[in-house]
Amino acid sequence: MTRDVMTPAQAAARWLARDDLDQSPQREQFAAWLEESQDNRDAWIQAHRLWDVFEDAEDSDLIAAMARAARRARPEPAAKPFWPRAIAASIAALAVSATLLTGVHQGWFGGSGAPAKVAVEAGPSLTAVGRADYVTGKGQKSIVDLPDGTRVTLDVDSGIDVAFSGGRREVRLLSGRAFFDVAHDRAHPFAVRAGGRVVTALGTQFDVRLAPGALRVVLAEGAVSVAPVQVRASEPPVRLAPGQAFTARDGAQGRVAPVDLDEALGWKQGVLEFHDQPLSEAVGLLNRYTRARIVIRDPKVAALRITGVFRTGDARRFGRSVSQVLPVRMVARDADTYELVSTRR
Repeated sequence: MTRDVMTPAQAAARWLARDDLDQSPQREQFAAWLEESQDNRDAWIQAHRLWDVFEDAEDSDLIAAMARAARRARPEPAAKPFWPRAIAASIAALAVSATLLTGVHQGWFGGSGAPAKVAVEAGPSLTAVGRADYVTGKGQKSIVDLPDGTRVTLDVDSGIDVAFSGGRREVRLLSGRAFFDVAHDRAHPFAVRAGGRVVTALGTQFDVRLAPGALRVVLAEGAVSVAPVQVRASEPPVRLAPGQAFTARDGAQGRVAPVDLDEALGWKQGVLEFHDQPLSEAVGLLNRYTRARIVIRDPKVAALRITGVFRTGDARRFGRSVSQVLPVRMVARDADTYELVSTRR
């Protein structure tokens, strides 16, 4: 780091450009910088967002132009000056971080810009309750346009059963997670059944996730109510406001809490965001998005805490990123298996 006074964003970019954060004394200095203020920690998360955007966008004319500008900004040389590091080291000089971060969440830097392919149709009927009508596999996300104009974004390893008949709009989430952008129709409420509860909406946007023994509903826009499928006096319907999440575990009464929508819905843009979470938890979530699998056998490595924003679908890139900030390295065990191991002796 230089002796010049730097903003948190500039400092985060310089830290990101280093490749020795797993060594002493840099590791301790970096940890101390994170502890200094929340601004530093927020800047570190933002720098990670930018790095992942650049890393995925070599063939983008816009990013290529920004890369040239970054090189002209003449950042401090990194130990390994490949171009994403050069960009990271001069993010602050470009003064575009706020715009880019908005772009990440609005999907400006997607691949080809073409719509995601429709999920595999596993059943012929969209009018009766039965088996799954649309499913996705490991590493596959898909978009489904329903007959009423509602658009459903299916996460990996997910399935829905659509039952539209007699003026009734109903979908069952059978597994995984789905985001619903519901077509407005006041006369015909839209209902999603999942985890023993029914989520009812008119025209709104919300996310529903099923996990073993747990249900989570996140409202992005509009309003929804969440109620047990079997009406219980002890659990009246819960109405959510935008930015709130309903969570219920193992059939217990649910609770409502505020939620960071960027974090909760980042999966739609191909990113996952972690805030001081165990590395084992982060790896478990990322493994759902790629055929390659990351394993952790060392309990001490599993317990390490991680904060950052990471793109899904690339196990090796995640390993490279994590090795920049934690005392770990990734070792290939076979063609589709990587292990995170400690670098501490």
